[in-house]
Amino acid sequence: MKHKINLCVYVLLFWQFISYYIDRQAILPYPKDVFLKMITMLGDLSFYTTIFITLSHVLIVVGISILIAFLLAYLSFIKPVIEEYVSLILSFIQAIPNISYIILVMVWSSSLLTVYIVLFLVVFPLLYNNFIEGFKCIDQDLNDMIILYHPPLFDKLWNAYLPLIQPSLLSGIKSSLSLGVKVGVMAEILAALPYGVGREIQFARIQVDMVGVFAWTLWIVFMIMLIEAFLNNAIKRK
Repeated sequence: MKHKINLCVYVLLFWQFISYYIDRQAILPYPKDVFLKMITMLGDLSFYTTIFITLSHVLIVVGISILIAFLLAYLSFIKPVIEEYVSLILSFIQAIPNISYIILVMVWSSSLLTVYIVLFLVVFPLLYNNFIEGFKCIDQDLNDMIILYHPPLFDKLWNAYLPLIQPSLLSGIKSSLSLGVKVGVMAEILAALPYGVGREIQFARIQVDMVGVFAWTLWIVFMIMLIEAFLNNAIKRK
């Protein structure tokens, strides 16, 4: 903790020094102005609405991706030939730059649907890879016991396999939420969504309000750190 605090202090001092040297608010604002802007935002109801909208996009897509990735990983686990095809397709999807997704999908769909599709294409492969690795790490004796008792499919998935791959599940959720927030904001900006954090950053940029851009960026970083801290704690408990 001491080293983290020291690092934050050094970064702030460096930021203050560079800002003072440049002395142009439109290029690099002072830390004090940015933090005052962040505090001011807390008194504005629209701030919470904006955060909620962006997080809701991420949570909806991650929730759907978890369900599909878990079921597909289970099928790949019991039928290795499925894994070969799925892994090949996902490798191809992951090789495509995120910006290409956004440009292509924008041609075919609305702004909001573009955000959802791009988020899905980014977080789904991540979740699937975590789940399939979790299934592969299940002890063979435990798996043989599950097969021997042959419980109903829902009981097998919910009460047997899900607890066994829980560490991989939590790790995948942590990574997908962190990445999802960053990609979601980028997609909101490029798809010109009329609401959300991406819209606020884009509006601040157009107004040459670098204080606003930095303030929203730091709030995104803060959100991601909170998500990671919460899920890291859950992973440690498991």
